[in-house]
Formats: sequence, structure tokens, C-alpha cells
Amino acid sequence: MKRNYKILANLLIFVLVLQVLSACTSSATQKDTQKEDADSPEEKITLRVMDWADSEKPYREQFIKDFEQKYPNIKIEYTLLTVDQFQNTITTAIKSGDAPDLFPIPAGMKLSTAVAGGWFQPLDKYLDDEFKNRFVDGVFAEGTTIQDGKIYSIPAFLPLPNTLVFYNKQLFRDAGLDPDNPPKTYSEFRSAAEAITKVSKGKAYGIIEGGKTVIRWKNSVLDWSALGGSGLNPHSPISLVTNDANYDSKAVLEVMNLFKGIKDDGSYHPKTMSLAAPEARALFGQGQAGFIVQGEWNVGVWKRENPDLDFGVMAPPVPDTGQNGYLPRPNFQPWIGISKTTKHPEAAALYLKEYYGQDYQSVLVKAGDRFSVLKDVNEDAAEIEEFKQYYEVAIENSRLSPSVEIRNPETAAIFAKYKDPQPGLGDILQGLVSGALKDPNDQLKLLSNNVDTALEQAIESAKAEGAKVDKDDFKFSNWSPDNDYTAKEYEAISK
Repeated sequence: MKRNYKILANLLIFVLVLQVLSACTSSATQKDTQKEDADSPEEKITLRVMDWADSEKPYREQFIKDFEQKYPNIKIEYTLLTVDQFQNTITTAIKSGDAPDLFPIPAGMKLSTAVAGGWFQPLDKYLDDEFKNRFVDGVFAEGTTIQDGKIYSIPAFLPLPNTLVFYNKQLFRDAGLDPDNPPKTYSEFRSAAEAITKVSKGKAYGIIEGGKTVIRWKNSVLDWSALGGSGLNPHSPISLVTNDANYDSKAVLEVMNLFKGIKDDGSYHPKTMSLAAPEARALFGQGQAGFIVQGEWNVGVWKRENPDLDFGVMAPPVPDTGQNGYLPRPNFQPWIGISKTTKHPEAAALYLKEYYGQDYQSVLVKAGDRFSVLKDVNEDAAEIEEFKQYYEVAIENSRLSPSVEIRNPETAAIFAKYKDPQPGLGDILQGLVSGALKDPNDQLKLLSNNVDTALEQAIESAKAEGAKVDKDDFKFSNWSPDNDYTAKEYEAISK
């Protein structure tokens, strides 16, 4: 009997020990769980994104929904502006300390200028090698998206000239023009615009533009004058031909006179000067104009919103005296970056990783919005015939331009000091087409002098601060207008 009591007592002791151990384990587990909960991102945050990618709007809206579902603690506040609205809004926001978390560099601004102004922070510690390896060669390069060895921005798309011409094939037929043989010279282009205007009797006009969007006018002059031999390009304020600001050259004047002549003929849509670029695109989609000068991102919008629009893609016309150059094809251009003042850099990096994922980029290519900077996506996803046609015409009629900043990354110090004199090239053409300016000659001569002076001052200022730069950095003696300027050419000129 005593033995049984002893066994029972031992059992009771054993049970008590188990209970104590269980309580201790439970307490420790609860503490660990509380610690994990404290470390997890339970608090909801708002990530503000701002840009002007209007053609992407319906796809971005779905992307944001998907992103918020995947990361329920992050809410995306997306603001879509026009190019001109963005330029003013972002500058004001940065000065007031209220910059969005993610935003692109304004059109025409150099990365060096944005970095010097404290706009962006380096991305390297937030983006791993797997992410960087998604991109095609050349996306991340010193002088374009990298400064002082650090990545600050990612390109939005494969860079192509955005000044090809879309034309309405039905309006061509109505005017007795051959839609399979679009105009090739200035005089043919002007005559075609006039013919469409006359036969349409107020229902349509020869050409339409987003007249309020200054960068559209500037891009047209730069690119079309390069076909005439100006040597102007998006990477430098001076000509590759003359090594100075030759904005009053024959090639530039001929482009100006072409657009003025079209205006004098009454061939511009009467709403042109009151329109932003997306508004002009919409009216072209409705069949109200024979021509519009734009980029490949328009294709998807028209296919979605104007499925009956019968349109083609053509190279810009060349001077009647013949072609003396090619469209300057830019190197990869910086686009979006993470604000230097953001409180949520990790969340912003998550946004970039999803945005530059193969799934979403394939959606944009398939929709005819852009050609992607990711490997293999363009080949697998491009489907729309006019979209592929744009690529073919652009590549055939353009050549890769040399970049001052790729040749010598220290020239970033020059661009950080340099500011485009105003009124600029786009302002002058805008004034000419609106009728506010009758003759561009004096304005172009003044602009040329002002650009040369501004560049010289920027060079001297950069040198005074220790940058190893010179005016010769802007001279490319081995450049040829009919060849791509590749790594081989950079290597040769550096020797």
C-alpha cells in the first residue's frame, strides 16, 4: 500500500513539473510572438507616386490594385499630370519639402542636375542583383542612370525617337493621296496636309499637335533638323557637326519654315495651340487630323479607344534637297527614382520591383504602350502590327547618338550648372506656329549665342570646383551621322 502511495506521489510530482514547464514554454512562446508582431509592418503607409505617363493609365490602375492586394499595408496614391504640369508641380513640391515618394526626372533634365539638387537617393541598397539582372545591357551606366558609382534612376522604356509621324489612311484616300506611299519631303508633307484640309471642309485638318506642350515642339526641331544635317541631339546643347550651338543653321530654319508654312496654309487644326499632347492624340484618334508627330505609346491608346482608326507610321519628311543625317536615337534615359526625403524607401523599392516585373512589363508591351527595358519581353509580348511597324521605322531611320556623360562622367558637374536659356527652341517654334512670332531668325541667333555662353560658364564653374572637364568633351571627332555610336567608338576616342 505504501508503495502505491509512493508511485502516486511521484506521478503527481511529474504532472506538476509538466504543467510548470508547459506554462514556461507557453509564456516564452507568447513573448516571442509578441516580439514578432511588434517587428511586423502592421501600420498602413501611403506611398505617393507622381508622373505624366497618361497612355499607361488603365494598366497602372490595375497594377496598383494588384500591388495593394499583395501588400495590404501599403496604399498607393497616384497622381497623373501632363508633362508641363509635372515640371511645375514637382519643382514646387521639392522646394516645399513635400515631394512624392517616387517620381521621374522632368523631360529635358539631366540626372546630374536632379542629384545635385537633392531630389533622389541612391537605389543600390534597396535593389538586389536579381532585380538588376532583369534588364537589358546598357540600362545601368555611369553618366546616364548612375552617378558616382551609384544607381539613382531606372529608364521607363527602350529609347526610340518620339518624333515619327502617324497618318490617317482614310483621310489620305479621301484627299486622293496614296496611304501606301506617304510623303517623303518637306514640300510633299506640306502639300498633303493642305490637300487633307481642303477636302475635309472643316471636319478634319492636315495636322494636329499638343501646342501647349513645349517639349513636343522642341523634340520635332531637334530630330527633324538632324535629318537635314544639323547634328543636334538630346545629349548635348551643341551640335555634333559644328561643335557649337547652331540653332540658327539652315537645317533648323528649314524645319521652322516648314511648320510656319503649314500654319500659313491653314492646315493646323484650329484647337492646336490650346491642346496638351494627350488631347491632341485624342482628336487624331477621332479622325480630325491627317498627321500627328508623336511616339509609340500612342498606338495602344488608339487601339483601345479608337478601334476603327486606320492609321500608319512614317518617318519624318526630309528637306527637298535631300537627307543629310539620321534621327538621333538616345541612349537609355533616367526616368523614375526614389525621393531623397521619403520616409518609406523600402516600400518604394517594393513598388519598383513589382513595376519592373516581367508580368507588368509584358502587359505594357502587349498593349502597345512601350518597348520594355527588360530582357526577352519585347520579343515575346509585342503583337500589334502598327506597334512593331513603329519600331522598324524608328530603327531604320535613326542612329545611336554619342553621350557626353558616358564619355566622361565628370561632365555631370557641367550639366548640374548648365541651364537652358529661355526662350528655348520649343518656345520659338511654338510662337511661330501660334502667330505670336513672325520670323524666327533673330530669336534663333540670340538663342545660339546664349547657349554657347551658358555652356562655357557651366564648364568653367565645374572646373573651378575640381571637375576634370573641358569643352573638348563635347567634340566627337569619330562620330558619323550614319553610324551608331557604340562602345567601340567610345573606346577609340578615349585613346
